[in-house]
This record gives sequence, C-alpha cells and structure tokens, in this order.
Amino acid sequence: MSSGPGREGCRTADVITSLLEHARAAAAAIRARVAAVVDVALAAVDVTATVFVMNDGGRFHRRHLLAEARRHLALVLRGRRRDPGLDDQIVAAAISTHCLDITEPKTIRGLEAGYRWSLSDLPARRRRPPHRDGGTRG
Repeated sequence: MSSGPGREGCRTADVITSLLEHARAAAAAIRARVAAVVDVALAAVDVTATVFVMNDGGRFHRRHLLAEARRHLALVLRGRRRDPGLDDQIVAAAISTHCLDITEPKTIRGLEAGYRWSLSDLPARRRRPPHRDGGTRG
C-alpha cells in the first residue's frame, strides 16, 4: 500500500507550519528582550539630514521635521508605541542644534528671547542655469 502524494503534502505542510510557529515565537522573544532606545540627539541629526536632502535648497518647515521624526520613530521602534512628545523632542533638538529659523514671529513663542533668526546668515538661493534647449530644468 502506498500513502499517495496527498499524504506527503500534508507532512510537508505540517513541517512548514511548525517551523513558522517556532520562528514567530523566537522573533517575539527577541523583540521582548530588546529594549528600543531612542537617542534624541542622533535622531535629530538623521531627521535634519534627511529633510535637508529631500528639500531643494535646505529650506523647510517644522512640519517636515515632525513628519520625518515620526517616520524615524516608526522605523526605530518597529511598531512599538512611542513615548508621548518624543517626536517633538527630536524636532526641538533638530531645530535648536542644526537649523536656523527664518520664520517671522507670529506667535508668543516666536517672540521669546531664545528664538532668533537672521536672513543675512543664509546664503543667497542660487538659481538653476537654463537648460540647453532654452527651457529650465526641473
């Protein structure tokens, strides 16, 4: 008597299912042991660099830093919940350390003593040279 092809397929599926269950259990154990620690200063550098590169001329708004900080946290924390305000801490560190705010103050925060800006500190924005066919690149 032969067991037939259906019987071997079941055994293979059972082995694969068992291996998958073991792999999932091992991954859960590793994730439980490894604490996700966020270095705010390092995150601020990463976030600022990414936003600077992605925005032409390096001029961007706080909301761009905040969105990138949230992306960074999602990547670093691998889906875990983040501490409330951690994204704002990263943005504050990025702005205070790596950015020059040129926004005119429109709020009380903008009038605070430590909140300074100067357009003269920025290099002039360079215009792109015209394309060979007379149009502009872009």
